[in-house]
Amino acid sequence: MIRILPLLGPAVLAAAPAAPAQGNGITLLAKIKSYQEYNDVWGYTAPNGDEYAIVGTNTGTAFYDCSNPSAPVEVGFVPGPTSIWRDMKTYGHYAYIVTEGGGGVQIVDLANPANPVLVKTWGAQFWTHAHNIAIDTGAGRAYVCGTNNGMRVLDLSANPETPSLVDTYWSPYVHDLHVQNGQAHLAEIYDGRYRLVNVAGGGFPTRDSAITPGRFTHNTWASADDTLCVTTDEVNGGRIALYDVSNPNNIVLTDDWTVNPNSIVHNAFIVGDRVIASWYTEGVVVADISDPHAIQLVGSYDTSPYGPGTGFHGAWGVYPFAPSGILYVTDIEEGFHVLRVDGQALAIDHAPLANSRDENGPYPVTATITSLVGATIQAADLWWRVDGGAWRTTAMAPTGNPDEWSAGIPGQVSPAVVEYYLHASDDQGRAGWLPNTSFPGDDTFDFVVGEVHRILFADFDGPGGGGWTTGATVGVDDWDRGTPQGRSGVGSRHNGSAWYDPDAAFSGPNCWGNDLGLGASDGAYEPASSNWLESPPIDCSGMSNTKLQFQRWLTVEGAPYDAARIKVNGTVVWANPVGKAGEVYHILDSAWRQQTIDISALADGNPSVRIRFELETDALMQLGGWNLDDVAVISLRPVVPVDTITLTGPTSAAVGATPTYSIAGAPPLASWWLVRSFSAAGSLWQGHPFDLGTPFALAAAGTTDAAGAAVWTSPPLPPAAAGRTVFLEAAAGDGIDFYDSNLLTLTVQ
Repeated sequence: MIRILPLLGPAVLAAAPAAPAQGNGITLLAKIKSYQEYNDVWGYTAPNGDEYAIVGTNTGTAFYDCSNPSAPVEVGFVPGPTSIWRDMKTYGHYAYIVTEGGGGVQIVDLANPANPVLVKTWGAQFWTHAHNIAIDTGAGRAYVCGTNNGMRVLDLSANPETPSLVDTYWSPYVHDLHVQNGQAHLAEIYDGRYRLVNVAGGGFPTRDSAITPGRFTHNTWASADDTLCVTTDEVNGGRIALYDVSNPNNIVLTDDWTVNPNSIVHNAFIVGDRVIASWYTEGVVVADISDPHAIQLVGSYDTSPYGPGTGFHGAWGVYPFAPSGILYVTDIEEGFHVLRVDGQALAIDHAPLANSRDENGPYPVTATITSLVGATIQAADLWWRVDGGAWRTTAMAPTGNPDEWSAGIPGQVSPAVVEYYLHASDDQGRAGWLPNTSFPGDDTFDFVVGEVHRILFADFDGPGGGGWTTGATVGVDDWDRGTPQGRSGVGSRHNGSAWYDPDAAFSGPNCWGNDLGLGASDGAYEPASSNWLESPPIDCSGMSNTKLQFQRWLTVEGAPYDAARIKVNGTVVWANPVGKAGEVYHILDSAWRQQTIDISALADGNPSVRIRFELETDALMQLGGWNLDDVAVISLRPVVPVDTITLTGPTSAAVGATPTYSIAGAPPLASWWLVRSFSAAGSLWQGHPFDLGTPFALAAAGTTDAAGAAVWTSPPLPPAAAGRTVFLEAAAGDGIDFYDSNLLTLTVQ
């Protein structure tokens, strides 16, 4: 960990806890809080198989017998210099402890782990303080890093109680490292660089290096087979990054990932096909890396009451190498935790609610909730809020169907946007939630209550361009309309980012995109270019609460290197994130996803609105760029009542008759339509419900008079209609909303 002390002012230290600790696929077995503040943690396994935790505190190191992980017992405490930084590793039956409080390395004999004994403190002649220590157990060498005097290499093999200094790596500053099999994986935090060096023959020759995504490289850990290495960037929004190091002379980034973009990651380790990381306010996080190109969340346990963005609070360290699979976790404020990784314990299946015109409610939320570990589902809750307001909760209840639970969200006055998520727990204390994120409510479902009036819809499948145009102000215009070809590649400034284009449009055959891979094209956007796709003018006169909604598949390097922007009449309404304080964000969509942007400040009432999608690139690192489909501009409006128009006329007529129908109560001087169908099953058109079912046909159309009335006389009813029942309904539109009439039935004799 690195702390920038000015950031820890009263505002951060006084930050209120956000929510109680939660477990998602990870179970708390024990928690001990005996000391004022905690730092790193390690472990030791005795020859008889008993497992011990070595726990750093601000005043020394505590040793716990964890043979019964549900009831750890403190068996010893070795005082040390007061410091918020303390790190330890083991070699043979010795623990080696360093601190930035000074005094060299403490050597503790664990021959009798129930009675740890401080042998000596050694090394103060070579450094005054140290941040961390790594030990290559195969070679018997310790690497003391983050010192005031280079990275010191000690030989432990000859005499573990009296090491000897054998080498020094003077610069750059190494904050942390992992060493095995003759290779050292260095975290050069201030250079933002992961460096792989050869330590087998001395001299530390570099094999290769890479700038990590957040440019603040805090720790590294390689897989046991030396094919992968994980790094962390200890900055807000920092990510874990996974590298293919099977060829140590060519480090290749396979994926980077975060459990919460507002959080800070600390230390990560590779154990088998998983990465296990201490993640400050997120607690401990376990991710699956069986596919190194697609890191996936396995489980998490939030040890901290502090929420994301509150600074350096929460889980400092995790030890994931106990033979039992138990995790030891230290939380700065909350103490020592013993955890068990179960994987996901609950499965929640739910079909998200669709938009609704119903203001009365309730809106029923139904989910199938099952235990994956043979437990009993004990409780389920529906959390919801309206228009970004305060969260409310409603208890869900079993419906009587197998594993099914349900609750209702009360009716809402339109227009409204309702967000919600589900939370459930079993009788063994395990919890799960949907959407499945690191903390319940980090992601939500949503639906609209009101009329969704579509002002523009472009699926790019019709003839011609539909008025959409493209161009370039610098470099090459690489926009294509057509069927995407599913190209892929790795963009690189040195560390590569894999990208994938879609192999099909979201709907229909066509979409727009930067280089769709047509013909011999590779699908990557052009370097050193600034180009755009722009809509025709869109008339939003009389519209309110307008939003831009579209399907996107976007891969772009983080700004300021490459910039993806959306503009409305020249004003930026969305842009890809710009790196701050050394952070770099790439957008790497791997599926079509809907994006909705509020453009009301620029579009409401505006008779000429243009939407522009831009991509501005530099000369390095080309990814796939924009892919766009089903672009819509909508107006979210209050619900218009149904059957507000009165339709009158005959309900039976003979073949050859010319019945007359009257419309009243429609908007004045509005377009009207009389529609017929053989079905009264109901249908939805332009977001408005009608009594007629599909298919239907237009019988007549016109314009209402100043009183909102109209009259129409049918031509003679044809002989083919004899014996048929026809359903009639009138509709009218004032350019903003649609209105409908009562249903009228006509029987032809």
